[in-house]
Amino acid sequence: VKKANLTFRYKLEAFEDDLKEKIKEIPAENLQVPPVKIAGPVLEALRYTYDEDELREMYEEMLASAMDNRKANMVHRSYVDAVRQMEPMDAIVLKKIKAMGTVTATHVRFNQAGTTSWYVNALPYHFCADLCELGDPFQISASISNLIRLGLIISNIGILNKNAFEIIKSEKYIQERAQLYRKSNHEIDIDISDECQLLSLDSYGRQFVDICMRYEVKRNAD
Repeated sequence: VKKANLTFRYKLEAFEDDLKEKIKEIPAENLQVPPVKIAGPVLEALRYTYDEDELREMYEEMLASAMDNRKANMVHRSYVDAVRQMEPMDAIVLKKIKAMGTVTATHVRFNQAGTTSWYVNALPYHFCADLCELGDPFQISASISNLIRLGLIISNIGILNKNAFEIIKSEKYIQERAQLYRKSNHEIDIDISDECQLLSLDSYGRQFVDICMRYEVKRNAD
């Protein structure tokens, strides 16, 4: 218990230092006490997320924004609940989509050769070649589903052009997965849906990023 209390005290001191750094550029005339509806839930949530850099950063940015009277009215109380339901990868994916503007997600399947039956767990539901550098494509796909659920990104239907099919089939990750299945004596056909998803941020998502995030995009180590 003593060790836990010392750890918490250290984290609290580190949080205070982080917050001071974030608010130091706010002019004195614009600095305010943050609204309780934001400060209370943020401080409580920080107790359980301080070891996760991406989530801690969002809470700290949110609180700093709430202390700036030029931004405070844009700090929606639902942002606290959104961060509470996010994983670090969700934050990384959201930053990347914001930076790119629009990201294309495709639906690729490995069918049993000559049939319409497919291997359910062979590939992620949302395959985004532009996001593969961020980490495990299955984890990225799960993050996309969660971000859509939270309303932080939106998905519109698009149609792939003819040239896209061969490009997608030749993607390194798709080929590696195909080789893995073929080594296991599975004869497969690579099937790609004509329809794709165009992932982007609407006004709610953009405001969330502007209030809660810095824009550097981290990549997972290989």
